[in-house]
Amino acid sequence: MNYRDVYFSRVNHLGETTAERIRNGGIRSFEKWLAESPHTIRNLSVERNIYFDGIILTNKDKEHEKIMFLEVANNIPLLIGDIMNWTLDDGTIEKWILVQEEKKVNGTFKTFWIIRCNYLIKWIDAQGHLQQSWSYFVSSLDSKVKANFRTWNNLITPQPNKYAEILMPRYPIDRATNFIVEEESWTVVEYDHTSVPGVIYLSLTEGKINSIYDDVINNIADLDKKARYGFIVPEASPQIFNLGDNVEPVFTLMKNGTPYLTGENERALKASQIDYVIEDKTIIKKIDDELIGIRRGTTNVTAILKNDPTIQQTLTIQIGESEEQTAFSLYIEGKDKVRLDHEEKYVYNGTGNINDITCVYRLYEINIINEHIVSDLPVFEHPKLAGTYITIKENSFWVPTESSEDEELLNNYAAKYQLSSLGEAYFNKEKNSWVVHANNKNKLGYAILGCTYKINEEYKTSFKLIEVIPLW
Repeated sequence: MNYRDVYFSRVNHLGETTAERIRNGGIRSFEKWLAESPHTIRNLSVERNIYFDGIILTNKDKEHEKIMFLEVANNIPLLIGDIMNWTLDDGTIEKWILVQEEKKVNGTFKTFWIIRCNYLIKWIDAQGHLQQSWSYFVSSLDSKVKANFRTWNNLITPQPNKYAEILMPRYPIDRATNFIVEEESWTVVEYDHTSVPGVIYLSLTEGKINSIYDDVINNIADLDKKARYGFIVPEASPQIFNLGDNVEPVFTLMKNGTPYLTGENERALKASQIDYVIEDKTIIKKIDDELIGIRRGTTNVTAILKNDPTIQQTLTIQIGESEEQTAFSLYIEGKDKVRLDHEEKYVYNGTGNINDITCVYRLYEINIINEHIVSDLPVFEHPKLAGTYITIKENSFWVPTESSEDEELLNNYAAKYQLSSLGEAYFNKEKNSWVVHANNKNKLGYAILGCTYKINEEYKTSFKLIEVIPLW
């Protein structure tokens, strides 16, 4: 080709070589087909906020397997395992999973195999977080009609060891993970996430519904494994920082009764796990993951756990010159669950200087009431039953003093006190902590350990709600 031919070839996007011209011609043909085809679907999207148009076709040989084909332009960055949203004419949105990409020699457009999802499954992962994903719950595919039903020997009959399979985007799912699907329990026995990168294929066997820890209504199994978070914040409010300084809100994030983001890298952990929402951005400005005080004033800052945005705490922050403030809070560290005939230890901890704080431990009985009442008794909301509160009735207490080193006093005060009928608690001198021992009479329920302390001439009480749970 002479210079003139090369120039016009490039200007018209024909290409310099024969292969390039053929490929570019195929791309233009697909663009025309995408614009004019009766099979073109507009406003498709995947849940990574990517929007596009595509051509969706059926294959008669694959029709009974619920497989369809999606054709899109090369510049659409779709991935295997993406969940595609397809809005129908009536406004309903169907979920389709991309399970395979066909390889093409010329690469003039992309072709994906897609399967319609039929269930939103939920599970508790190894970190105790609730996860969910759309998936295709596979059934037997014996014929075009029976493909829609699970049968055995041509009949729908009770099977003691039913099986099921799930195709879904790849997640780090462990063996023995449990799912609830349509009031049935399923347990993962094996998986394959290597044959087709981006998706995971699960094999499951029938399990049994656990009436205590399975939430059948919301299709969530093993709720006892879900991590329980909570914020412990200082009594001093507002928290005061100097103008121009980094604003590092003081709080302790608790997970299952113990501090979650602590240690030498506590600051880095908070930056990676906690997000902040600022009410007045003219007072505090967020730059990358840091908060900077840019103007004198007071505003609210909400700390939000990224893994579970429902866990959040609002703190009042003041920007301006200040004297050293007393940022202090106390909590009882220890697990919030004790299995039958087992014991756990509990110690007090907190933010700020707690070395000079004297604590009074008390053991409490609880009475569940259905509405909040105004009284001198401590009252707080029950964590599991919406709209239900617990009133606390003092039962016994032990006051740590210097004279507690005396053997006679120690024997008197370290006696085991009954926590209702759920177990007993005692002070362990060697471990310098309280020990709660659950009963061995199969009685389940809640007990409370309280710690009262004095700060700024005020008495405060921190409570630890302890649940007695089954052995398995």
